[in-house]
Amino acid sequence: MRLKCLSLLLILIPSALLAAEPFRVTPYLQNPTQDAISILWISLSDQPGTVTLQNQGSSQKFPSLPIRATALVANPFGEEPDGPHPEAPYLHRVRITGLKSGQMYSYSVQQGAASYSDTFRTAPDSNTPIRFLVYSDSETEPESSTSPPVDWPVGPKSQRPKDMTRYVVNQTMGYRENVKVMDHRQPDFITIVGDLVESGGEQRDWDEFWQHNAGKFHTLAGHVPFFAALGNHENFGGPGKFGGYSAAAADFACEKFRTYFEFPENGAKEPFHNERYHRVDYGPITLMTLDSSDGQPHQTANDTNHNLSGSHAADFNPGSEQYAWLERQLAEAQQRSRFTFVQFHHTMYGSGPHSVPFGQSNFSGQSGIAMRVLEPLFHRYGVDAVFSGHDELLERSMTEGQETRPNGTKRLNRIHFYDVGLAGDGLRGSSVGFDNPHRQFLAHDDAPEVWEGQKLVAGGKHYGHLEVNVAPNDKGIWETVITPVHIFPLMNDAGEVTGWERRIYEDVVTIPEKS
Repeated sequence: MRLKCLSLLLILIPSALLAAEPFRVTPYLQNPTQDAISILWISLSDQPGTVTLQNQGSSQKFPSLPIRATALVANPFGEEPDGPHPEAPYLHRVRITGLKSGQMYSYSVQQGAASYSDTFRTAPDSNTPIRFLVYSDSETEPESSTSPPVDWPVGPKSQRPKDMTRYVVNQTMGYRENVKVMDHRQPDFITIVGDLVESGGEQRDWDEFWQHNAGKFHTLAGHVPFFAALGNHENFGGPGKFGGYSAAAADFACEKFRTYFEFPENGAKEPFHNERYHRVDYGPITLMTLDSSDGQPHQTANDTNHNLSGSHAADFNPGSEQYAWLERQLAEAQQRSRFTFVQFHHTMYGSGPHSVPFGQSNFSGQSGIAMRVLEPLFHRYGVDAVFSGHDELLERSMTEGQETRPNGTKRLNRIHFYDVGLAGDGLRGSSVGFDNPHRQFLAHDDAPEVWEGQKLVAGGKHYGHLEVNVAPNDKGIWETVITPVHIFPLMNDAGEVTGWERRIYEDVVTIPEKS
């Protein structure tokens, strides 16, 4: 299995302080199975570290073998604003095997003079309830801490004060509060559907991402495994001199992504396609992650990024290796799992700027409509929900089709399509001039704001995520309950934010297991 890496530390910290820090990124979890898990961390030193595993009074020690993380360096196409980046750090990866399914373990990591302690749980069997969270479009960058809050479009039924044109906090604060709420819900895992960072080729943006998840802001990834999909921003070297969507810049950026994360092997013939798409079986579900970065032929209706060409992105259209892989995995999941979910970045059905059809004057060149070529497969093999982002909305759409069972019989299949691009970046409203006929819910339109003077008391488009609970109901029937969550800013009468509260949009979806 390939060795991978995690990320570096935030450039806002002086380099002299960086050099004194044993952990560049604190330990975090990857690739959980019923009997194994990987613990990774980043250091500036090549000194080996040690993982101590504790369970039921016994302990085991596992030394790390530091590997130079050559992908985790500053953008080579142009100097990043914070100046030259320190040389490549070291990845530590310890794969612990022989574990028991669904068990909680304690672990500690010693790296030089520093230590870190946390817990993890192995994946359960197929008869165990699970909870996972989904979000997209965190798009971290250091500028988020100093830039003004993003534009905050007014919903059609809002009575918002006219001077409130920007959101109430900046993106850094929004994402931080989102992460806190997610941690409080104690999920089994979290999946991020692309656009983790603003510029995949700028190391400082990755440093900022990991500060939120395995660094000074929070250490959520130390006890909750992350799965992730590539977004267009992970294929973006950075603006202007940083290479944009050139093939070289895209490949440089994606190598950072492939270094940070460890996913199950997909058997791709092209080595650079490994980890761009993968399958995870976790308890009663199967989760397929696809690479929607770039469809072929270039600059046609089959293409999700008309600015990207010649990179190592994997095509997803019929006839491609990824398409054939997907069909095989869906067929297996149909027989194995109670529920099947698929995720990729470019939303198939949406109301935002990236859902304008090919050929229209306001077509973005990065439409997810091209991904609809996969919908017949999704219906045929009984996919229950598809998670995406990209339009930076909270939107749910639904289509109906026919599932073909392994015995040849057919039955009705409904798929719920989500755009959950509200992690911590833009808070867009819908675009004008076209419609999504399959839309069932759009937070911007369907959760009107209620104000008392300068104080927001309910409703509105806010940062948040999806919570997915898979468990038997009180009648013993397994079901998936998908809950759209927003992190609501509590205000005083002057309109100042005084705290935060987890709230639910009124679009909770329950999907029963198919008998």
